[in-house]
Amino acid sequence: MNKNDLILVIDMQKVYLPGNAWACQNISLAEKNIDSLLDHVLSIKEKDENEAPQVILTRFIAQSDEDTEGVWTRYNEVNRAINEDPEMNEFIPSVAKYAESFPYYDKGRYSSFSNEFVRAAGDRAMVHDGSIVLSGVVAECCVLSTFFEGTDLGYRFIYLTDACAGQNPEKERAVLKAIEGLSPLHVKFMTTKEYLDVDTGNGSF
Repeated sequence: MNKNDLILVIDMQKVYLPGNAWACQNISLAEKNIDSLLDHVLSIKEKDENEAPQVILTRFIAQSDEDTEGVWTRYNEVNRAINEDPEMNEFIPSVAKYAESFPYYDKGRYSSFSNEFVRAAGDRAMVHDGSIVLSGVVAECCVLSTFFEGTDLGYRFIYLTDACAGQNPEKERAVLKAIEGLSPLHVKFMTTKEYLDVDTGNGSF
């Protein structure tokens, strides 16, 4: 773990829980590892805030009809009942508690870098030789879109394979297959434990 990293927790909202409209099968595993990751960052902050990497949580909140254009207009029509349900937009409880300690931002596009504050944080990480650490959902949508926009911006990524969840394991594997050709220059694949162990001397980049 590098203190100049930016850890992104992407869209861990109730709509992706089992039984809901956009359920991700492995969201419980991602949730467990995100909890471990953020608890570790909080423990560092308690000792020395300057040594802790930055963490940002994001939520996908659909744009209003007045602000949409192109396919996004059709998107609003197809998904209106889901996107206008305030409960579905909420963070899942285990992640919501971290919103008291870390900033969170809403976005109306798939990529987290469509939000100007997240983009600015990504730029800071790049300037200081940090990586963007990816976690959250949905692997084949918002996580992947965030990765590709950030790659074009020159960011270096760490993709936490057990902290990113897609709709099903097949789609998760497809995402890894799609971006593995960009490794190791643009992205490094790690488990959450491997990433945390770098900080304790049990692993290395």
